[in-house]
Amino acid sequence: MKTLIALSLAASLMASCAYAEPVKHAQCYTSDELTTLDKHDVAGGKGTLHGEFAFIRDNARDEDAITEIGFMTLKHGDFIGLHSHSDNEDAYLILSGRGVFTDGEGNAWVVKAGDMTIARPGQAHGLVNLYAEDLVFLDIIAKNKSADLEAIKANPTPQYFPLEKLFTKNVDHAGGSGVGTLYGKFAFRREQATQDQAIKEIGLMTLKPGDSIGLHSHANNEDTYIILSGQGLFKDGNGNEYIVGPQSVTIAVAGESHSLENTGTEDLVFIDLIAQNHALKK
Repeated sequence: MKTLIALSLAASLMASCAYAEPVKHAQCYTSDELTTLDKHDVAGGKGTLHGEFAFIRDNARDEDAITEIGFMTLKHGDFIGLHSHSDNEDAYLILSGRGVFTDGEGNAWVVKAGDMTIARPGQAHGLVNLYAEDLVFLDIIAKNKSADLEAIKANPTPQYFPLEKLFTKNVDHAGGSGVGTLYGKFAFRREQATQDQAIKEIGLMTLKPGDSIGLHSHANNEDTYIILSGQGLFKDGNGNEYIVGPQSVTIAVAGESHSLENTGTEDLVFIDLIAQNHALKK
């Protein structure tokens, strides 16, 4: 069931204590299992950042790469202040509405549905809603304690990926035993990732009705599917099956098997994000 927690600054400290116990990720969180958590004046910003979370960083384990996934909303005039993380990577994936994303190099872009942003450790980022419509986005945080902040500062990587510039890569028989074609539009893929990056791949994916990603696992990576539209069937390595739809979140840590099938009559559209915990690399 959804839990409503309204936070003031003092209450946010209490909430952090309440979520302090590390918990192993479940492999599937459906929309009615998300936890509602509101934060105020984030990073020196203004107003309320409304969030519905599958899980939050406060109860992440040391071995987790992806530590937080939330569906976030900023109202007109509200904003997240310009800030950076020393040991986290932070991705915003815009779902609806428009906003202005700012990076640490002094650049600002109007962002819209389908656009993606990422801040690697030490890279500043901020987000403001200047428009009448709610700005709704995914916020995904991955742990990265091994990044070289000076190297990132000297050679900054791109932070903004507009929908129209995402590149296409389609895969037939995904997962090795999948059916049909997995269609993907990517900000970047794992083949391009450097060794010190935690988030290796972000893609906007589509499975047509009846198509599937076969049961598979990753030796060193975590793989999350975040359903945006359509209906599907997610399976884990223990034989459990889950009906997934909009706002369902699945995550498979290293070694955990997972598969996804479009069981509906419309396209199954989802975000696929792959990350790696550098502390566990051999």
